[in-house]
Amino acid sequence: MPPPLPSSPPSSMTGAGARATRPSPGARVRSWLGDWLVIGAWLLLLTLGAWLGGLWEGAPAPSRPTWTELAVGDVAVTLATVVPFLLYLALSESSRHRATLGKRWAHLVVSAAGGGRPSASAVWTRNLVKVLPWQLAHLAVSRAILDLQLTAAVVLDVASLVLLALVAVPALTGGQGLHDRLAGTRVTVDDQSVDDQAVPPAPSEGARG
Repeated sequence: MPPPLPSSPPSSMTGAGARATRPSPGARVRSWLGDWLVIGAWLLLLTLGAWLGGLWEGAPAPSRPTWTELAVGDVAVTLATVVPFLLYLALSESSRHRATLGKRWAHLVVSAAGGGRPSASAVWTRNLVKVLPWQLAHLAVSRAILDLQLTAAVVLDVASLVLLALVAVPALTGGQGLHDRLAGTRVTVDDQSVDDQAVPPAPSEGARG
């Protein structure tokens, strides 16, 4: 006698279990745009602060700085731009929301590769790798503008583009970018947020009558 058929499908095939946890390309682009707006606002504040402080009206910088002056400039730019963005990414993804403002806008969260909340070290690792292409691009641009160490500028620029592709392309297709693979994390759809939108509110007592 054949075994009886189950009366209902497995839980993995119903409800939230049937919903794909991989974000769509549109959701990933939306989250990136949201975070780019955040860093864009920060860069605008830096530019405004420099203008108000009259930093652009001081003595002109030397046309060909020494290596020490170039290194000091690199550190200053890193502390003013890359470090704040890293702090924004890592602290927001380590919070209870597990998401930056861009990810919250796109209803995405950062999860451990096996599911659940990622560790703080994993979040910091993924974001250190994530901002590395931007840092390399800064180093390349500063050398190109100053016409100094042009070979290093080309190498840094190529490395930045390669790393950017390894981070962004797999993520855009719903997989794990290099930063997520190294950290043991992944970006998934925030089921709770989607469920809150999909389920209509229960009718009030007055409406039932």
